[in-house]
Amino acid sequence: VHCDALVDLHTGSFERANLPQLRADLRDPDVVTLTHGFGAMVVLHSKPTVGTLRYAATMAGIPTLVVEAGGPSELEPAEVAHGVKGIETLLTTLGMTRRSRLWGDPEPVYYRSTWVRANNGGILLSDVSLGSTVRKGDLLGSITDPMSNARTELRSPYSGRVIGLARNQVVMPGFAAFHVGIETDEASASEEEVKVVQKTSDSGYVDGMSE
Repeated sequence: VHCDALVDLHTGSFERANLPQLRADLRDPDVVTLTHGFGAMVVLHSKPTVGTLRYAATMAGIPTLVVEAGGPSELEPAEVAHGVKGIETLLTTLGMTRRSRLWGDPEPVYYRSTWVRANNGGILLSDVSLGSTVRKGDLLGSITDPMSNARTELRSPYSGRVIGLARNQVVMPGFAAFHVGIETDEASASEEEVKVVQKTSDSGYVDGMSE
């Protein structure tokens, strides 16, 4: 069996949602080329995680990335349409179909990201939405203790964009609430995270961000 490339389709985990985005190991030149075929879609650098399809395919020498869009257990037409448009654009780029797909302005590439987590339990209410641009210190949301009515604010530790978030819900301490793509560039990102290397059969990839 021969496989030139692999695209794994995902949604956010339960009670979370993702801005349509590509998760890709930008150290691999072939994967970088694959991301270019999608047109204007947010790209987040992340290494393949052991135990995932992306990791297994990568270790087999197959350029692989993950498309993340929306949340689980519901039909979200806008997110589905965005993903379909990206896949159709890729098929055209690869010469598998003939179709004209026009995108708007290019979307950014994020070499780093961080999850902002709850410091305490309570009811999470968001003040931002998927795709919101934030500056360092901006309010992302708040957690209210239903017993004491004490309110704790969650603020962005970096400037960037909200690329994933938890739906409004009851949360426990440590719960991942907001995923922020951090404004940076390849030159200033750490060498460990974004070093472009030549692909080898035993690349030795390490655990990375969860898909």
